[in-house]
Amino acid sequence: MFKVLQDLQLKNAYVLHSLGLPKHQSKIYGEVDFVIVCDRGVACLEIKGGRVACVNGNWIFTDRYGIEHEKNEGPFAQVIGNMFSLRDSLKQHFCKNPHIKNMLVASGVVFPDIAFYNESQEIIPEIVYDSTTENISDYVNAVFDYWQGRAHVTPSKLPPALIKEIADYLRGEFSFSPALSDRLNETERHLVRLTAQQAQVMEALIDNLHLMIEGNAGTGKTLLALDYARKQSKQGKRVLYLTYNKNLANFLQMQLDDHERDILTIINLHALFGQYIKVDVEYMQKNVQYYFGSVLPGLFYEYLNQLSTEQIQAIQYDVIVLDEGQDIIKPDYLYSLDLLLKGGLEKGRWAVFYDDKQNIYNPEYENGIELLQSYQSAKFKLFVNCRNTVQIGTFGSRVSGVPMNEFIHENGEEVCCITYQDSDEFSVKLHQLLSQLKTEKIDLRDVVFLSPKKYSNSIVHESGIAIDELKEGGIGRKNVPQFATIQGFKGLDAKIVIMVDVERIRDEAYAQYMYIATTRARALLYIIVSDEFWRSHNAK
Repeated sequence: MFKVLQDLQLKNAYVLHSLGLPKHQSKIYGEVDFVIVCDRGVACLEIKGGRVACVNGNWIFTDRYGIEHEKNEGPFAQVIGNMFSLRDSLKQHFCKNPHIKNMLVASGVVFPDIAFYNESQEIIPEIVYDSTTENISDYVNAVFDYWQGRAHVTPSKLPPALIKEIADYLRGEFSFSPALSDRLNETERHLVRLTAQQAQVMEALIDNLHLMIEGNAGTGKTLLALDYARKQSKQGKRVLYLTYNKNLANFLQMQLDDHERDILTIINLHALFGQYIKVDVEYMQKNVQYYFGSVLPGLFYEYLNQLSTEQIQAIQYDVIVLDEGQDIIKPDYLYSLDLLLKGGLEKGRWAVFYDDKQNIYNPEYENGIELLQSYQSAKFKLFVNCRNTVQIGTFGSRVSGVPMNEFIHENGEEVCCITYQDSDEFSVKLHQLLSQLKTEKIDLRDVVFLSPKKYSNSIVHESGIAIDELKEGGIGRKNVPQFATIQGFKGLDAKIVIMVDVERIRDEAYAQYMYIATTRARALLYIIVSDEFWRSHNAK
């Protein structure tokens, strides 16, 4: 439904998702699926996916798993109650604004998966959207028309400034955008709460040729980057979305439909080089880091330089987006990107999203930043963490030394530190933890082990549990946890993270690796660590 609402054509409209109503008229707590604020007024939409039936006054909803849920209150009564609660809240808050008194409030019910033909006294056909509805803008206008016909006064048109004030008030310093699909469970869709600050960045992206967006882990950089790239590609531009992390690129590719893949290229840096330069395996194996960090980029630059004008134009991009840019902002890489971008870095359109505290690959980062800053660009800094709970974020801040003070989520589960004496005790406690999670009906596919070491060298390998190593674009097996290196999971996140091999992180990299790893967890974070190491680091 979010994709449908992206096509909404209403003047100065804001669309908010999952808006809580703590002052609901008849309930302790109510929730509106979507709220639309525009010049015509404010509309609440209740979304009912799956199969829906009304039998003898009771509503039966069948979810995607075939499970039926029966409720006495139907979606029409629910959304109308929310509508009036919202109206009262707005009138109370904006009581001094003359436009609020006669502001039009409206509501509708959306059945996106079915053709809805039920008839009962409760049902209002004029405000129904179903699978046969063709145009979302016409539908929303019809909803406003219906409620305007029931109003006793002529509704006020809302001016743009008030529309924005209402949207900011309703989101209470947050609006909502759909997150990237849950990497560990393809059927699960989450909502990532974006602060008003992120929403403003989205609007500013459209008008600037060069963008440098800096933000800590969890501040929505990848979400913003992908949204920006998609919007540019929808304008018919050829877009290169570049990452350093292969796993991140593979994951993001999975989010694209067939049409998007034709005009939006998502690829990791070295795979891009490999499309044009054959890797010398024998040379590479002598010194992998040197080969990929210096030799291959140099060969790629030489290749581009020897192309004719017509040949270089044939492979150039209209827009380049760098995600996890701290790993790519390196002069040797930027020189090649300058040739790949129409107009070059000086006159072409580019956007860089980065966090210098996650730079573990690029010793020339400062030189790269200096080079980019030589071009006039718009700069933004994101502060509010919209991924982690307060408990996870503050724990990560404490063990890494990186300040993280602002969070969207108010509360969550405590971070759990599990200590062990030897590998046998580690194995016992790990099996107990996984058994506990399964007992609590958690699909272990939602669990990711993060380690500084690859799986074959990890203590998890010795435990004998079934595990899926993070593979290119693959979805893990049901009830089987995944394993990834901390380095290979940059830019990604998981519902549950279990950190292992913490004592094997190099001292000089400890703070940085802990910062990256802890901030990958959205809901639950476990640290399994040797008792001696944990006590010596005063982290209990």
